[in-house]
Amino acid sequence: MGTKIIISAVFLFCLFLGFAQINKDKTNPILFAEMFVGYSGGSSEGWTGGFTVNYQFKDNLITGRSLGLSHLRYEGLFLVIPIYKQIEAIDEYAIMYGKRHVYKGHSFSYSAGLATVDRAYLIENDGDSYYRNEYHLGIPFELNIKWFNNERERYRVYYLIPVGKPIAFSRSFGFKLMGNISKTTFIGLGISYGLGWHKTY
Repeated sequence: MGTKIIISAVFLFCLFLGFAQINKDKTNPILFAEMFVGYSGGSSEGWTGGFTVNYQFKDNLITGRSLGLSHLRYEGLFLVIPIYKQIEAIDEYAIMYGKRHVYKGHSFSYSAGLATVDRAYLIENDGDSYYRNEYHLGIPFELNIKWFNNERERYRVYYLIPVGKPIAFSRSFGFKLMGNISKTTFIGLGISYGLGWHKTY
């Protein structure tokens, strides 16, 4: 719970800095959020997803990340419904610092930082099974490449219907290499979808 409060506070601080920049420079901040999903391998493995909030000043990038990893084992079918059992789950909350380089309609960034890692994994012994929990610190990292509008455009509802005046707020799509180095380590590849102000227009 405390980590979620820290992530929220960082997001609100970045939002405040962004609006302060709007008032001072008469332009948009570089402030965006994204969702991502992919698959990770390593000493921990499984489907991986989450979200980030990001604030950029000059070429410096501050990121708050919430990530979940889930390793499922196929147990069979119940009628026609597949049954899976979770054998490992990881919840990660991270603060990262890095660099982001913005080009015309795309960007490249890399970050690393500090994270809390909450891991639960299945123990099976002589027909008995239970989950063991571990809490430790880790070093999160990620690399991103993403594409977004090169110029201000009218927002399109369902990607089709343009509404309002041209704005800096837009969608993004990209690829993410993500991971965490700790007592248990994973690295994965995923796709991301974002909303926000991705460059100064």
